[in-house]
Amino acid sequence: MARCSAFLARKAAGKPLTVVGDGTQTRDFTHVRDVVRALCLAADRGRTGEIYNVGSDRPVSVNQLVALIGTENVVHLPKHPGGPDCTFTDTTRIKNHPQWRAEISIEAGVAELLQCLDEWRDAPVWTADRIAEATRDWFSY
Repeated sequence: MARCSAFLARKAAGKPLTVVGDGTQTRDFTHVRDVVRALCLAADRGRTGEIYNVGSDRPVSVNQLVALIGTENVVHLPKHPGGPDCTFTDTTRIKNHPQWRAEISIEAGVAELLQCLDEWRDAPVWTADRIAEATRDWFSY
């Protein structure tokens, strides 16, 4: 939920959320506790050398995330060339293990994070210039 943390830092600082593109692009946000449970399950089962994708199986648009955070204070930045419209995790392999399913919804995860909004007040805040600088070379390859 890295995008969510960037949004929380901006909300806590009273700044508009910066959405790259129009916000209709979707992402498969996965709560860290679900990821840790998957890692622990793999470790407990002694699985080595196997690759599992861990995801929520429920892509959410960036606009939906903004709505869950509860703000209309948004600035849209131009979409990066080649930026994906959808990232969606193929969880087919991990779902073959009946002990694991993503349990924490995006709604529950964001609500939990909003309860701790004060903890984000001193977090670094992305600006349009810092985003442009950080991503300048990403899509040239």
